[in-house]
Amino acid sequence: MKKTLLICCITGSLALGVKAQVTVTSTNVPNPIQTSFKGAYPDASSMNWRMKDDLYRVNFTRDGVKQMASYDASGKLVSSGSMVKETELPSAIGTSVKSAYAGRSIDEIYKIDKNGTPGYWITLKGSPDTKMMYDTNGQVIKDKTNW
Repeated sequence: MKKTLLICCITGSLALGVKAQVTVTSTNVPNPIQTSFKGAYPDASSMNWRMKDDLYRVNFTRDGVKQMASYDASGKLVSSGSMVKETELPSAIGTSVKSAYAGRSIDEIYKIDKNGTPGYWITLKGSPDTKMMYDTNGQVIKDKTNW
């Protein structure tokens, strides 16, 4: 009985953990991904790898600018982006954020290209933790609050 309960607990934990974000050391990143990353960003520094939703994601610095990239297991670049200033946001997004989150201010903005589609990933200061993805017209694509 105890053995069956232990197996059920371990299986349940593994099933719940599948969607969790996992930190990955650069030595554990598959060769096709490392080759693609090094080819695209040979001068990258301060790499920080993690795996989430079956994608290898890396935050890094290049030419003094924070950047990010996501790769599938085959090494295909799925998305990439660079940190930008609030003044670089399209006005429709700035208006949308101010309207939806009055009293909150923007902490970080990444201009993202995901499979050829541009967007903006915005993190707000304060509580609750809030991140949103906007299209260039100011429409919310994804909203993550309290994650």
